[in-house]
Amino acid sequence: MAIDFKEASDILLRYLKVKTRPLSIKFIQNSSEIPEGVLRPGTAGTKMALCQVNTIARKWNMAMAVTPEEVNCAAALLAFGWGDLGDLDRQEELVNFMVSAGYIKDTEKAKSSLATQPYFNGEKKLSSRGLIVAPIDAGIIADPDVILIYGNPAQIARLAQSMIYSEGGVIESRAHAGVSCIGEMIEPVVSGKAVYVVPGRGERQIGMAADDEMAFALPTAKLQDLLAGLMETDEKGTRYPIQPFLFFEPRYNKAVSKLIKKIKLS
Repeated sequence: MAIDFKEASDILLRYLKVKTRPLSIKFIQNSSEIPEGVLRPGTAGTKMALCQVNTIARKWNMAMAVTPEEVNCAAALLAFGWGDLGDLDRQEELVNFMVSAGYIKDTEKAKSSLATQPYFNGEKKLSSRGLIVAPIDAGIIADPDVILIYGNPAQIARLAQSMIYSEGGVIESRAHAGVSCIGEMIEPVVSGKAVYVVPGRGERQIGMAADDEMAFALPTAKLQDLLAGLMETDEKGTRYPIQPFLFFEPRYNKAVSKLIKKIKLS
């Protein structure tokens, strides 16, 4: 059944009350797949990091597209497999970057960290030549690969609860030193699972992710289950913002207690 992305956006905004637009992401193999009129960094004569593209799309409520030539984040280029390194080894260069940029203490620990990533080598390597990011209700992307939602920890918890309600199990996620775009864009595609992401240093410095923001990403195939879980758990009492329990008799300090004893109530 086709997804009504306008309705999906309305549900997410109504039940989560997120401050920025839920996003859809589509990986492309050729720039000819970019719809006419979609803004690109090259249009403005500049290059950007992918986290900047996400922020523009979700805060300005507009679609953006990038090809590798329009990206100037070295970590993203290495991680997404973009660009030609000649005789250099991409994995080795990424390890060296993680150490020299101060993300990880030494080479061995960087290699150990990189080995945990499911996106980089072998069958799970993701091949693309760019991507489009747009609010899910913009009508720009008909068949997105990933849905990406930013929110505060309580809002992201509601998404995790909703996914678990529909699927069971747990939402497994890992905090990385940086390169948040991997978890937000690549990991849901190669794993086929929903993840929550703690924005890294780059996304907070360049993408302007706020101190209280996290992200939740999932393959589009799981969106219907997420929405159903969100609405049904809300109906059963798990909501955002949380409804505090107020049916209790409060206790006061001595001054208030002494005063209330003077008031005669029939």
